[in-house]
Amino acid sequence: MKKTRRIPDRIPEGGAIEDEPEMSAERYGQIMIGRLAAEYDRFAADAVDAAGPPPDASVLEIGPGPGWAGIRLLERNPGFHLVGVDASSDMIRAATANAEARGIGNRVAYRLGTAEALEVVSPGSMDLVITRDSLHHWEDPRRAFDSILRVLKPTGSLFLRDERRDISAGAWAFVWILGTLTMGSLSRFWRSSIRAAYTPRELKDMVPKAAGREWTIGGGFLDLTVVLR
Repeated sequence: MKKTRRIPDRIPEGGAIEDEPEMSAERYGQIMIGRLAAEYDRFAADAVDAAGPPPDASVLEIGPGPGWAGIRLLERNPGFHLVGVDASSDMIRAATANAEARGIGNRVAYRLGTAEALEVVSPGSMDLVITRDSLHHWEDPRRAFDSILRVLKPTGSLFLRDERRDISAGAWAFVWILGTLTMGSLSRFWRSSIRAAYTPRELKDMVPKAAGREWTIGGGFLDLTVVLR
């Protein structure tokens, strides 16, 4: 009889990432773009391929942190404009500076808020909602998905990517080795994010029914992806 692998219980991770004595939002952003530039490019390309937004899309990014995923999306798609909503005023400061430095500050506006409460975004105004590595910070994913549906246009789409908690023992070994080699002491944040993440099966019970919409929930070696079209 095949033994079922036990998935560890979820350990929630704190909400907003704010300045710490040893790590400012600006320093965090420099480290992330230095080590994950290719991942930001991959995310930006995958979001467009999977969601199919119009060339002049209005984009909402939830939890942009230092802004790099959305910045790369705008650099690759000159007709896009983006609103970023983050729970950390420190990350908003860093993301704003990063967008200005890359010459796209006039196409970005960052605002304070959470996925569960997107009152700073007008209902039915967004062609595309993106979010990378923020789902595991959400306090109430069901409420957040309802909030996302509220701000999307009837033809709008969602592209979400995050860690997954149900990774294999081999994937955990990969995380420990690669994280230590590439991120040093910061690799502890990657591991805590995995422990706070959801599984594809859990997400299938969280996404709301939406008439005429199709949810696709899939997973890779280390991450999961949610697409709403």
